[in-house]
Amino acid sequence: MKSIICPKCFSKHESAKSALGCAKPGCPRERIPTTVELSDSKQQANCASCGSVMKLRYCPDCGYLIQSEDENVDVLPISIIGGEGCGKSNYLSVLIDQIRHSMGKAYDCSLYPLGGDETIDQYERKYYKPLFVEGRCIDSTDQEDILPLVYSLVFSDTTRHGKTCNLTFYDACGANFQSERLMANYNRSIYNSCGVLFLIDPAQLPGLREHYRGISGRSCKEDASIVLSRTIRLIREGSGQKNIKKKISTPIAVCLTKADTFRPLLDAGSFLRYPSRHLKSPAFDMMDYNCCNLETRSLLEAWGGGDLIQQVTSQFSNCGFFSFAALGNAPDSRNQISHISPHRVCDPFLWIMRQNKAIKSNAG
Repeated sequence: MKSIICPKCFSKHESAKSALGCAKPGCPRERIPTTVELSDSKQQANCASCGSVMKLRYCPDCGYLIQSEDENVDVLPISIIGGEGCGKSNYLSVLIDQIRHSMGKAYDCSLYPLGGDETIDQYERKYYKPLFVEGRCIDSTDQEDILPLVYSLVFSDTTRHGKTCNLTFYDACGANFQSERLMANYNRSIYNSCGVLFLIDPAQLPGLREHYRGISGRSCKEDASIVLSRTIRLIREGSGQKNIKKKISTPIAVCLTKADTFRPLLDAGSFLRYPSRHLKSPAFDMMDYNCCNLETRSLLEAWGGGDLIQQVTSQFSNCGFFSFAALGNAPDSRNQISHISPHRVCDPFLWIMRQNKAIKSNAG
C-alpha cells in the first residue's frame, strides 16, 4: 500500500497503519481515531458504533487529521530551525509570499493551501496580516504544539519547470531549541524532514558583535553552534543514524539572515549584493549558487563561524550556505517596519527543492 507522510510530525507510514475515524454527525465515535488493520484486499473499515464507512484518516503517531489531498502527491516536509529572535516567523511569512508571486511567475506554478480554512486562517492571522497589513514584525511563536502550514505547489501542465508536490512548513518556537528536552518534545518533525533551513542571526557571530552594537532590532541570544549541536543529536537519535562516522543525509541549508544589516561590510563586487538568478528563469542556477555558497562560507569563517562550518560539513553529506534578507529594513524601536524589501529569500528553499528533484537546475 502507498506510504503517507504526516504533514504535522512528518512521520512516514503505510496507509494500512493509519488510524481511521467516523465522519457521521451524531455518532458517539465521531472523529475518534480507531486503529484498524487494512490490506490490499481490504481498503476500508466500518465504524463499530454506527456501521458507516470510516472516511477520516489520522496519523497513528501524532493523531493529526490527514486530508485526502495529502495522499495524492509527494510531500516535502521542511523544518525551519534557529534560536529565538533569529527571524524564523518573519522569514516564513515573506517566503510564502515570494513563492506565491516571484516564484510563481518564474516557474509558472501556483501555491494552494490544503486542509480547508486551517492553513488559510493561520497564515493570514499569524504571518501575513501583522507584517504586510499592520507593518509590524511578527511576534515570537508561542511554546505550544503548533500546526504546520500545508500547501500544494502546482506546476502548470504546459510546462516542465517542476514537480507538483505538497509542502509543509513547521515554524517551531525559538525557545524550543534551548534544551535537548524541549527539542525532543516539540520538534520530532525535524528528523523526518526532507530538508532543514538552519537560520543564523549574524549578530550571534563573534566577529560582528562590535558592528551590531547600537543597531536596533531584536537579536538571537542563543549560540548558533549550540543549537546546531542539539539539532544534530536530535536528528541522529530520531532517525536512528547514531553512527557519528556516517554523515546525515538530510539536506541542510545554513542561512545568514538579516543580510541588509551587514550589507555595508560586503565588498562592492559581492555576489550577495545582486538579485537572485534562480528567479530569472525556471531553473536553479548553479553558477549563482556556487558563488553565493562560497562567499557566505567565507563570511562565516571571517566573522568567527569556522567551528559552525566544521560542524555542518563533518556531520551532513549535503549542505549549502546562503545569505538573505527577509525584511530588507530594520524595524524601529516599536517593532514597526515601513516597507518590506526581500532579498534572496527563496534561494535556500529552491536549493532544497532541487535536492529533492522537485525542480531542475542549469549551469548558469
